[in-house]
Amino acid sequence: EAPAGEPGKADQAPVPPPAASTQGETSAPTPDAHPAEDAHHPDTRQDLTGLFTEKPQCGEVTVGENITFVAKVNADSLLKKPSVKWFKGKWMDLASKCGKHLQLKETYDRNTKVYTFEMQIVAAKPNFAGGYRCEVSSKDKFDSCNFDLAVHEARAPEGLDIRAAFRRT
Repeated sequence: EAPAGEPGKADQAPVPPPAASTQGETSAPTPDAHPAEDAHHPDTRQDLTGLFTEKPQCGEVTVGENITFVAKVNADSLLKKPSVKWFKGKWMDLASKCGKHLQLKETYDRNTKVYTFEMQIVAAKPNFAGGYRCEVSSKDKFDSCNFDLAVHEARAPEGLDIRAAFRRT
């Protein structure tokens, strides 16, 4: 009975000490709870100051094919229309490179108040591979996102290896 009583006391013992030190632990969990809440709040704050509702994602394309990167911005909380810049590498602004292989497009949906910015690469070449960046700014707000493009060599049709024609036998 004594051993059975001791586990009973052991079961009860942990409960009263927390109850007895509830004041100390209440203030302890509250700071713990606040950082946990703060850990969630910065995320929402980032969402509020971060302008992207959809960021461009890394992509892969085969030589000669097209690929489109999409960035979406909710203009609900913005004072003026956001401006977007697309970069290749660290500094090459792609606005000047628009033409046959690169097209930039933007649309605005009045119902959802969402701007959609698109960068389409047409007939990709191997040297298009690398790191890209999309920057969006509106008055005092700014956001940027990095993404990569991988360009794969086109496969020879029907498994034909063109190098075979040049091999010495």
